[in-house]
Parts: sequence; C-alpha cells; structure tokens
Amino acid sequence: MERLIELYNIASPSGKEKRMAKYIMAELKKMGVACRKDRTGNIYAVKGNADTYPCVVAHIDEVHRNKTGSYGAYVVADEMVIGYDRRKRCQTGIGADDKNGIWICFKMLERFKNMKCAFFVGEETGCVGSGRADMDFFNDCRFVIQCDRRGNSDMVTRINGTPLCSDDFISAVEPEKYGYAECAGMLTDVYTLKTRGLPVSCINLSCGYYNPHTDTENTILGDLMKCYRFVYHIIRTHKLVSEHRYDESIYESRYPFRSFSLLDDDWRYLNRRNRNKQNMQDKQDMDDFEF
Repeated sequence: MERLIELYNIASPSGKEKRMAKYIMAELKKMGVACRKDRTGNIYAVKGNADTYPCVVAHIDEVHRNKTGSYGAYVVADEMVIGYDRRKRCQTGIGADDKNGIWICFKMLERFKNMKCAFFVGEETGCVGSGRADMDFFNDCRFVIQCDRRGNSDMVTRINGTPLCSDDFISAVEPEKYGYAECAGMLTDVYTLKTRGLPVSCINLSCGYYNPHTDTENTILGDLMKCYRFVYHIIRTHKLVSEHRYDESIYESRYPFRSFSLLDDDWRYLNRRNRNKQNMQDKQDMDDFEF
C-alpha cells in the first residue's frame, strides 16, 4: 500500500493538480506506459497494442485545501487509513475521493498487457477535465470504469436519469458475485463522457472511502481491495466491446449537479452497515494509535 499512502500525501486541490499530475506521469513512465497530457491537464495512458482496450478513469483533484506540512496519512487499526495533522492535532481529509480511483488505475496497468487509463482534472468543480477530454481516445475502448463512489457495494448505472450502460453489460459483469448492486448516482466523469457521446457502457463503483469531502474522510482497505477484485474480474472476463449510446432522458434534471435519486440514495447509504463507529472524531488525540 506504499503507493496509496504516497497518493494521500500529495495535496491536489482543484485547480492546483500539478504535483499530482507530475507524480502520475512519473509513475507511468516507470511502468513503461505511454502517456500524454492535454492542454486542460488531463492525462491519457495507453499500454500495449490491441484492437480494443478496457479503460479505467479517475480524477486527480480533491476538495481539501487546508493541508499543512505536518499532515500525513496513517494506517490505524490495521485496516483504516486516515489523515492527521500533528501540529493542529486534528483529523484531515485524505482525498481518497478520488485517489483510490487513481490507485486502481495503476494496479490495472500493472496487471494487464493491454490497458487504457485517463486521469481528469477538475471533477470536483463540475467535471472540467472530462468536459474537455479528447473523446477520440475512447473510440477503441470496450467499456469505461470509474472508481469514484463512497462505500463498498454500489455499481452506479444511471446518473441524472440517464442510463450509463446496457443491460447486457450489467448481466455480463456479475456484480452480485462481488457484493455490488445497481444504483443511481451523482455527477462524475463517466456521466460527462456519456453525455459527450461515449459510445460504450460505463459504470462508477464504490471504492472503499467514507465521509468524503470532510475532515473525517477515511478508507477501509478491505473495501478498496473488494473494488480492485471486481474491476480485475470485469477486465479479465469481458473481452467484447459493450456498445451503448447516449439517449437524453426525458427525466433529466434541470439541475446538472443533482440526481433525482439523490435523497433516496443517501437514505439507503445511511441505513447500511454503520462504519461511523470506526471513524475518529476531529481533534481526537492520536497518541493512542500505533502508526
């Protein structure tokens, strides 16, 4: 998990993603993966030479802007990662939304011979990067997976009233075998790509982070690994192009940053297994934990 902690320790607030972009480009070059960056700051990576590719995407910005030089990410209780500022003596968000997704991208690039990944800037400020992405990059993709969802069991197949993928794709990836279930979600990059004409199925998956956009944000490592195993399964077994065209829903909201299912979705989330008991409170003394 060394790379994951490295990601958490890089500050990358929206509009100031250069440090993270530099790190990603360096890691890709270490792996021998061809990559390029566009004028917006998005990064495109291609490994191998194939007629079609699986594709995983992530965003490289975070909402947290108040990290100091005394901030660090730590593993506590063997399975939880939190951020802690020793000078301020308080918990701080780690940016797992969406550094967990970046980590999944790296792992898939390591595991598969042929692979595509895209890393977008500005998701937290309205999907700026994906809104300006090079759509030709996705012309030879079989499907697109994003891991940018809290919790451990959501497979987002609809956003803002718009379906993201085909029924055949949902059946083929067998989400129930990995403890995932269909749900509707909120604005993220795959939705923006879909509305811009992405011609294949896409989904957004829970990837083990909790309390996003707060100082008590944390990752449960077992839940992140659960997402990793599901993504690995999809890429390993789904070899066909899953065609799916955008069809603007008559139910699409006039508010582009909200889903009609948002309240329903949040209540369902709150009624799940209560992980808040595992979370530390702000300003809790961390001397009780072994790092």
